[in-house]
Parts: sequence; C-alpha cells; structure tokens
Amino acid sequence: MKLYFGTMGWSYPDWRGPFYALGTPDTRLLAEYTKVFDAIELDTTFYAPPKEITLTQWDRQTPTGFKFSAKVPKLVTHERRLVGPASVKEARDFATLMQAGLGEKLGRLVLQLPPDFGPDELRNLLIFADGLAEHAFPLTVELRESGWQQTEIASQLTERGMQLATTDRVAVPGATLTYLRLLGEENSVERFDQRVILKDTELDHWAELLKNATGPVYVHVRNYYEGHAPATLFELRKRLSLSLPTPPGQQQMSLF
Repeated sequence: MKLYFGTMGWSYPDWRGPFYALGTPDTRLLAEYTKVFDAIELDTTFYAPPKEITLTQWDRQTPTGFKFSAKVPKLVTHERRLVGPASVKEARDFATLMQAGLGEKLGRLVLQLPPDFGPDELRNLLIFADGLAEHAFPLTVELRESGWQQTEIASQLTERGMQLATTDRVAVPGATLTYLRLLGEENSVERFDQRVILKDTELDHWAELLKNATGPVYVHVRNYYEGHAPATLFELRKRLSLSLPTPPGQQQMSLF
C-alpha cells in the first residue's frame, strides 16, 4: 500500500526557518520541498489553468515518482457549477493539459464543489461525470454540503470512474479512502510556523484509517489544520511508524 504525503502549496514565508533554510530563494523552494515530501496539491490551478512552460518547470524541479494533484478550475466547479457541455469541455481540456505536462507525475484532479452544492444538484453532477467517463481522467470529487451524507453518491461516482475525497468536514458513507484532505478552519491561526491547534486524537483516528487502507492514498494537509502542515504530516508518519524526514532547512544546518 503506497501513501503519498504532501501539503497544499509549498511557498509560505512562515515556513522559512522551521522548514526551509532562511534565505532560500523562491526558485529553489519546490526542489527543497521534494527532499521531504513526495506529493503536493496545487491550489493555484483553482484560479486558472497553468501555462505549459510552468508545467515543464515543475516537472524539471521534481524527481521521478513525485506526484502533483491539482484543483479543477473554479470556472467549472463554482461558476458553471458543472452545468452544460461547456463545463465538460473545460474540465476535459484542463485534464488533458495536466496529463500532457506532467505525465506520470500527475496524481489526482480534485473537483472541489462549492459548500452549497447539495444533493439537489445530483443530476448535474452525474451528467457531468458521464461526459468525462470515457476519458478515465484521475478525478476526485470533494463534497462539502452535509446533505450528501444521506445519499449513495459514492457508488454512483465509482460507477463513473471517479473517487470521493475524505475530509475532516463531511463524511460521505461508502467512500473508499483514496484521497485524504485535512483542512481545518479558515483563519484559525495567524502564522504557519508551528503546530498550535493540537489535534492528536484526530490524528490517531486518521492514522488508524490509513493503516487499513488498500492504497494508493494521497494525504494532503493544509496549514489551517494545526498551524504548520509539514509538522502535521510528520505527526501522521510517526503514528504510522514511518521514517521521519528532516526538513531541508535543518538538513543544511547539520552540515555546519
């Protein structure tokens, strides 16, 4: 069973010191990040698809086996709300771009739906999924409206080749653990340099689920979950009896 560990983004000023070495140039951050983690979730793609040259640069800065997961642009999920052939085309074009640019380094494409996207829009979701099913894109759907907890959406999406994300917010019954997103509450911390909202009991719970997963599973943590996403990932690895990598900034200090 393969577990991929990563944060949501890699460029945070508060990480310089506790994670990156002070003075690390922005152009080196991704390469330094890959010394510790083997996956990343891209939030920037939510706002617009990346340029081909950007994908090429990301590919060159990361080793074989590294995985990029990426949010599907908000034009599809939040503005069009999956409605109509244009939504299917935009999603197909985005997925094709990401596959062409990243190849084997492409992890999952995350279809994060709006908080108010509920079961009353089930028909739109299934029509959208049907429109993409033949392409077998690696799509993971995140549902955030609590009404989905009383549905059979997990099996309906599985039939169409899509997976459901597991999060610390809404638990959808029947979902297989393949993509874990630990998000926390928006603006719950002021800085991202250390764990300040300790969630040890929750981490125990997630670790137990990961131990029983059949894999592969992507595990992505946001800074708002505890205050410093890398440290949260280290805590999870500790509970899973996995090796604890040394942050790149501390690796550099050990040389002196």
